[in-house]
Amino acid sequence: MLGPHLAILNTVFKVLLLTEPQIDRYVLHRRTVFVCGVALMVLAIALPHGLRMGLFTGFMLASLGIYCFAFRRWRTEPGVWMLAGFLTVALAPCWLYFEYLSWQNVFATPVANNQAWNAFRLSTDALISLSLFGRTVRLSISVAIQNWRRTRSGSRTLSAR
Repeated sequence: MLGPHLAILNTVFKVLLLTEPQIDRYVLHRRTVFVCGVALMVLAIALPHGLRMGLFTGFMLASLGIYCFAFRRWRTEPGVWMLAGFLTVALAPCWLYFEYLSWQNVFATPVANNQAWNAFRLSTDALISLSLFGRTVRLSISVAIQNWRRTRSGSRTLSAR
């Protein structure tokens, strides 16, 4: 009875999860992703108040870089799946809190000539950071599942302790 449902679930996982070469590509470019995220956050803070944009995107890009640093030995380290699950659960409240503060700031400001610009930059930053958050979650879940499978099967690619 569960056969068709498990087949559908397996297909969904194959579509949503990253392949091993895709995970390796993220991990390979970890320094660039992290530095770009930090630079974007610094730029967003350094710009005048009316031009600030990209703080949340920079935060998510830096977070993706940190994940990639943590997952650089995802094929050989047996417990990385637990770290991947923890990081996914830990990052979500941070992102939600930043988005809450951002939206609260938009609605708390009096209506001015630049209200349309504020809404545009907030929406753009939120959409880009949400996209990066989705990529981060996909990476984390993919690493967790792939590493858990390797750990469970006792693959010879895992380091012996």
